[in-house]
Amino acid sequence: MFSGKTALITGASSGIGAEMARQLAALGCQLILVARRTERLDALAEELSKVSVQVITLDLSDPLAPQRLFDEVARRGLKVDVLINNAGFGFQKPLLAMSLEEQLGMVDVNDRALLALTRLFAQPMVERGEGWILNVSSVSAWFPIPGMATYAASKAFVQTLSRALHEELKPAGITVTTLSPGGTRTEFSCKARGKMDPSLEKAMMPVEPVARAGLLGLARGQSVVVPGMLYRFMTGLTRCLPDTWVVRLAGAVMGRHR
Repeated sequence: MFSGKTALITGASSGIGAEMARQLAALGCQLILVARRTERLDALAEELSKVSVQVITLDLSDPLAPQRLFDEVARRGLKVDVLINNAGFGFQKPLLAMSLEEQLGMVDVNDRALLALTRLFAQPMVERGEGWILNVSSVSAWFPIPGMATYAASKAFVQTLSRALHEELKPAGITVTTLSPGGTRTEFSCKARGKMDPSLEKAMMPVEPVARAGLLGLARGQSVVVPGMLYRFMTGLTRCLPDTWVVRLAGAVMGRHR
C-alpha cells in the first residue's frame, strides 16, 4: 500500500521512528526524516539509500517548528502521503521533582507539535482525498500515573485527539491511527526512567514488532493499535476496575512515586 508514497516521520533518529523508516523503505516508500540529531539522520539516510530520503533537522519543542517544517517540505516540492507523529519524550518523576520548563517542554513536543503537524498536513491530504496519519501515543494514555502524571496526561491527549480524528477525517479519505505501545526497548525508555526497573525491563517489547504493528494497523485503517497481548490485557483492565484502583495500580507499577 505504501510503495511509491512519501512518509514524513518525526523523531526518526532512533527507536520506533527509525525502525518505521526501515520498514517503510523496505516497502519502497520514500522518506522525509525529521529529528534534532543531524548525524543520526544522515546515517539512517545512508543506510536506506535505495529509496529517496530527505533529512530535515528540527527541534519540535520550538512552537514555530511545525510551520517551519511544513514550509520546508513545500519549498522542496515534496508531497506527504503518510504523516507519522512519533517525536516525544517523558520523565518518570513526580510533579514537584520536575521544573515547569521540563513539563511544558513535554507538552510542547508530545501534544502541541503533534496537533500542529496533524492540522497542517491533513489539509492537503483532504484536498487530494487520500492520506494516512499515525500518531504515537502510549499504553500510559489509559492510566493516570502518579509519579509520571504529565507524561501520561500528554499521551491521553494524543489518544483522545486521534480517536476523534479517525472518525472526523474518514469521510475525506484520511486514515488516522493511534499506536499505543507499552514498554519498548528504545533510548526513550532508558532516558525516561533513568535506571531501569528489572521487572519492567522484562516486559519490554523489541522495537521491530511494535513498529510493524503500527504500520500494519495504519494500512488496515484501524483506530487504535496496542502491540502485545500483555499490554492489550492491561488496557482492558481499565474497563473493569474502579477508577481509584486504576490510578493506584498505575502508581504502584509505573510511577514509583513514594
